[in-house]
Amino acid sequence: MTTFVAVTSALRGTESRGRARRVCSVLLDPASRTVTVDEHVRVRLPSRGRLALLADVLIEQGTGAQRAAETAAAHPGALVVAVHHGSRCWLRFSPDGVLLELVAQSAGGPERPEELWAALASFAHSWLVAGLPTAEFSLVSPHPPQTQASDPPPSNRRRRRRADSASSDRDRSTEA
Repeated sequence: MTTFVAVTSALRGTESRGRARRVCSVLLDPASRTVTVDEHVRVRLPSRGRLALLADVLIEQGTGAQRAAETAAAHPGALVVAVHHGSRCWLRFSPDGVLLELVAQSAGGPERPEELWAALASFAHSWLVAGLPTAEFSLVSPHPPQTQASDPPPSNRRRRRRADSASSDRDRSTEA
């Protein structure tokens, strides 16, 4: 199984009527060092106007595979449709009609499952844009790797070494 690293972020200043977001996802395959950058429009239903017809990814509160299929049929331009209820989500990949039923598995369930499902649906869009097979998407874990509490946080400062010719006296020139 290949490990992928994904960063998905809604771009600031792009919210339209509170239901649509322009999203940027970066997908990295560490094995091949292939990077895919994907920008798409994600719309949360119900939405007024034509936003849903222009969406690449649709998110809807509801239940079942049938509802996901109906939403995908009503919005043929959407590449990914996610219908969710609590810790369950039915994710439909429109190109080939593949449907996955996902369950969030964490102690007590996710705090804000609708955000998890929206991010996962955007990740699924990036997966398809990268040309990866939908059948392998079910092997992906959406959870980031956990670090142990005893591990110190990684430092973002580089270690610096004073050059041999550098003076420790600030007022003294290093030139001879």
